[in-house]
Amino acid sequence: MDFALDETAVAVRDAAAEVFARHQPQWETKFGQRGFGEATTGAFDDGLWRSLVDAGLVALPLPAEVDGDDIGVLGLLPLLRSMGEAAAVTPALGTLASALTLRGAPAATRTRWARTCSGGAWHAVAIGEVGDPLTATPRTTLAGGRINGVKTGVLHAEGSAALLVGTDGGAAIVATDSPGITITRTTASSGWGEYTVRFDDVAIDEADVLGADAASLRDHYRLVLSAYADGLVAGATRLTADHVTNREQFGKPIALFQAVGQQLADIYVIGRSMDLASTAAAWRMSEGLDATQDLGIAAYWLAAEVPATLRTMTHLHGGIGVDVTYPLHRYFSIAKDLARLVGGADARLDEVADDSDARLDPKAQAAHVH
Repeated sequence: MDFALDETAVAVRDAAAEVFARHQPQWETKFGQRGFGEATTGAFDDGLWRSLVDAGLVALPLPAEVDGDDIGVLGLLPLLRSMGEAAAVTPALGTLASALTLRGAPAATRTRWARTCSGGAWHAVAIGEVGDPLTATPRTTLAGGRINGVKTGVLHAEGSAALLVGTDGGAAIVATDSPGITITRTTASSGWGEYTVRFDDVAIDEADVLGADAASLRDHYRLVLSAYADGLVAGATRLTADHVTNREQFGKPIALFQAVGQQLADIYVIGRSMDLASTAAAWRMSEGLDATQDLGIAAYWLAAEVPATLRTMTHLHGGIGVDVTYPLHRYFSIAKDLARLVGGADARLDEVADDSDARLDPKAQAAHVH
């Protein structure tokens, strides 16, 4: 298992770094205390989104026939982490998860829908349901070519070209403006644009059902959120390191105090663990191996440890850490939203435990091998 970046990933990392160097997310002057939703109708940084689109980064996993580069999960990790490091809020998360899922669709379906997430258009992923935010057993139904159900926590659904929906009959893709779809804005800590989407007898073509179950969509979405959270911790850590290095008490930087050093060490461990889990999951997916365990651990770590780590960073900043005009506030708010989107620590720990039990079951192991 080699986790070193290959040439493709290095090129993606450098291209992303160039974009973010030119266009820092406009959290400070554009959003301020108002939150994303009041600053722009799409509830995201549309200037940064346009820069990512113009640089060709959003098109990386798309097929060549729609000007994409056909890049898989490992090649996209540096982009996802770069977005997290900048606490960038754009529709890229859902769009990239959708594009990765479409890679497994028939060529005609893949090309047709890939055209709807290029040139600045985007896709949204609809997995979560009431009481089960990252459900593996959707109650949304697909029967007789019709979708019925309610999805929650759908990022940037409003304005999207298509919705990738997890149903009991598999993952399906449908145009957002289809009759029977109702989109309602809901609140979030960061205000980054979450919606509840209702499907009332929405017609869908058989060719737009991407698989017999929604596992592939869920796996790609978990990976995208985890890699973004990995970058989020890294970006907040950099802010914290700069602060404790420059903030002096009793004539020396507070970073030199033993208690501060111990907390920084804990932050480092959380960041490295998040990085390991998301990288291991991406590597296994790229090799065609079962990544269930690594994805489960990454989602649990995101829900259980990332918000707690951001709280520690806030504490190390003192009063400035809770100032809504200071960037750490944005990182903390997004971390809370991410933890909620994956269902919370208890649900994710239960899932890891259930997966471990299944692996210990000889019958389950035999079924997996065959």
